[in-house]
Amino acid sequence: MIEEISQLADTEAILKWLSTTGLNILIVIVLAVIGYWLLTLGTRQLTRHMQKLDDEESSHFDLRIETIRRLVNTTVLVIIIGVASLTILSELGINIGPLLASVGVASLALGLGAQSLVKDAIAGFFIIVEGQYQVGDVIEFDGRAGNVEDLTLRVTQIRDSQGYLHFVPNGEIRIVTNRTRDWSRAIIDVGIGYEDDVALAVDTLDEIGDLAVEDPEVGPLLLEAPTVTGVEGLENGQVRLRVVVKTAPNQHWIVQRFYRRQVRLLFPENGLTLPSPRQEVILKKAE
Repeated sequence: MIEEISQLADTEAILKWLSTTGLNILIVIVLAVIGYWLLTLGTRQLTRHMQKLDDEESSHFDLRIETIRRLVNTTVLVIIIGVASLTILSELGINIGPLLASVGVASLALGLGAQSLVKDAIAGFFIIVEGQYQVGDVIEFDGRAGNVEDLTLRVTQIRDSQGYLHFVPNGEIRIVTNRTRDWSRAIIDVGIGYEDDVALAVDTLDEIGDLAVEDPEVGPLLLEAPTVTGVEGLENGQVRLRVVVKTAPNQHWIVQRFYRRQVRLLFPENGLTLPSPRQEVILKKAE
């Protein structure tokens, strides 16, 4: 009989706990889930609305908005988990005052011992918010250049032309050059001999420019018609001419290769020489 009463008392205690503390904990969890769901839905809708402001798909503006959305979602998720955890501990009867004090002391110690980490995070925040560069951009800094493969608050991952992957703390980046922002410029220097007709060489370069505009692969990469600036230098063994072409971001390499190939084909056809290194050797007969 006593055992049955004890079991009944335990059942009543469990039901009472479930109807009070358990219910409060369940409400906290549900509110946390709903809050994060509403946040995700709201930021996604806002992102789509802002990305419709420009007509270009996957533009720099679109990538920047998407990066900021992920940053906001991650930050708010950490805050929601922290607040929900402290509330649940409080409902379980755990005094969170000493815990908060311990967290404050630990945060101070961590801040003193990880100043570089905080520095990297702050630098990464401004890189993302200001849109200095995005994933997919080609950047250069401190003598290193490559394609940005990943970007977080702490580190930037860059793949160079040799395939090496560099992990660079954002706090170490001071001056960065973005090679893929808005447009690029192809500069092609062509040398001819001093005996050649400069006007004919300029006309040939203009002809190559027309071929570039009409080319189905190179033409769409040009933002402006190619311009022959004229004679840029009188050097040892050659007269140097220059062509300047404004291209789509990071597409100047393709345009430069096209020009060099056409120069190699058309200049000899028009009787223009492509200078090569010369060395004169004079032999004197011994007296």
